[in-house]
Amino acid sequence: MFELQFFLIGLIQGVTEFLPISSSGHLVLFAELAKWEDQGLFTDIAVHFGTLFAVIFYMRKEIRFLISNILAMQILEDKIVFKIIVATIPAIIVGLFIYDLVNLYFRNIEVMATSSIVFALILFIADKSKIEEKNWNNISFKDSFLIGLWQVLAFIPGASRAGVTITGARFLGYDRLNATRFSMILSIPIILASMTLSLINVSKENYVDINLSQPFTAAIVAFITALLSIIFLMKFIKTFNFNIFIIYRFLLGILLLLFA
Repeated sequence: MFELQFFLIGLIQGVTEFLPISSSGHLVLFAELAKWEDQGLFTDIAVHFGTLFAVIFYMRKEIRFLISNILAMQILEDKIVFKIIVATIPAIIVGLFIYDLVNLYFRNIEVMATSSIVFALILFIADKSKIEEKNWNNISFKDSFLIGLWQVLAFIPGASRAGVTITGARFLGYDRLNATRFSMILSIPIILASMTLSLINVSKENYVDINLSQPFTAAIVAFITALLSIIFLMKFIKTFNFNIFIIYRFLLGILLLLFA
């Protein structure tokens, strides 16, 4: 049963990380329902590594573009790397001050249920916004900063980092594809920051006895399911809107409020 827990943690993390439905919210929810014991910080790092590798693999062309941008000294010309940094800074700064506070006082089912409904409604409104001719790699500093501010809302349990960044980009007139691609690009430094914070916390632990097979299993499952989830999402939004995710989040929130 304990081994199954790590498989399911990887599965849930992978499937939900890049969909606008909140990965952390689902992990807390399933932990409450299944009465899981804490999987530990090392497993948190492992599943984040799995999802990080998945998005880097899928976005490898965009990553090569960014790296070549730096190596060719074009970083001062189109400034896309700086714009990604600008979009990331608000969450990093706010996270340093409120991360532990949120984990202590706000990671409960009632908060997740409410935020699931509220942010579903906001995404519904944003998804009706007028589409402008905007490409993520030509984003302005102003738009980058505004999406970065939206990303701060991801600290609210159940809000969904992918969901709030896509919402912010849709309000600014980006089409679903470009909004989602920029959200995925922004996930890379945020996941790295989260892993770094977890590594710092692990270094403070007194024990060193870690069963590597369990987190490794979770990481592999997270990588495979995250990659499949990304492929599904990018194909899905070429034809459909976000309504299926909005309806799912709304119904989930209602059910959680009824049975919490």
